[in-house]
Amino acid sequence: MSEQSNMIHFDPTDLAAMIGLMDEYGNSNTMFPGQNENGEVVYISIFPDKIVTSTLQHNNWTRKNIYYRDGSSEELFEK
Repeated sequence: MSEQSNMIHFDPTDLAAMIGLMDEYGNSNTMFPGQNENGEVVYISIFPDKIVTSTLQHNNWTRKNIYYRDGSSEELFEK
């Protein structure tokens, strides 16, 4: 399996695309690592009804965003 095939594109402003990811990867046991536009490490977990992102911010806080299938979301912070 090539590295390219393990990559996903995640856009939290595109609900239709997020639902597509939930449909395609929702039963996966894999957490997808990546990097955001600020160079911060991001982990994405995809479930059938939500997507959870954990961002290891440069300020040593972890931001957790939860995006639900119905379009609602939550944002939490941990130190």
